[in-house]
Amino acid sequence: MVVEFYTGDGRGAIHMIVGPMFSGKSTELFRQLHRYELAGKKTVLVKYARDNRYDSEMASTHDRKKMKALKAVKLGEVMDTIRDYQVIGVDEGQFFEDIVTNAEALANLGKTVIIAALDGDFRREPFPVIARLYSLSEKVDKLTAVCRKCSYFASFTARTKPLDEVEVIGGVEMYEAMCRQCYNDARDKQQVENENFLENGTTLHQKRIVESPIVIKRRNA
Repeated sequence: MVVEFYTGDGRGAIHMIVGPMFSGKSTELFRQLHRYELAGKKTVLVKYARDNRYDSEMASTHDRKKMKALKAVKLGEVMDTIRDYQVIGVDEGQFFEDIVTNAEALANLGKTVIIAALDGDFRREPFPVIARLYSLSEKVDKLTAVCRKCSYFASFTARTKPLDEVEVIGGVEMYEAMCRQCYNDARDKQQVENENFLENGTTLHQKRIVESPIVIKRRNA
């Protein structure tokens, strides 16, 4: 709610909106910023500059809802601008390597900072900057998606392409949201397939792919 953090007496706060892909994090961030605007607060949104999936200039949700945003690879690039706002939203916060120090600095200046971010990568490993922000935040909302396999609550993100890098920006063509059971089942199946593949012979490049962290194969429709 708007009244939860903005008191008008100079107190700042960090509010995190986390969860897997397709859980509505950006949608909730946009909604929160819109509510603050309706309350007469001066708001600004920052998007990760390398995320051009749906629009190169505006922040966008997976269902193409868009909002005007500043672009940056590091928050430090736009700090001189955003410090003039009362409420600052950050989308895809896990990609900003300097988000911890700058979000804390903004909150200490009396700003309300709302960060939408993945809390874990496709291996279910935490993003270090997001894990660090937990202990600095006044509020953390954990959202869930719908499992693409069984329609249960999904808390994890699985990658469907054989890529090793953690920062690989994509959508439904590359990622799926999964529940714990389906994620583990898919991981176990993939490990068996990898072992069989290696036993039958493989090239060095193929060996690198199958020995990389878990890659979930998309189920044939």
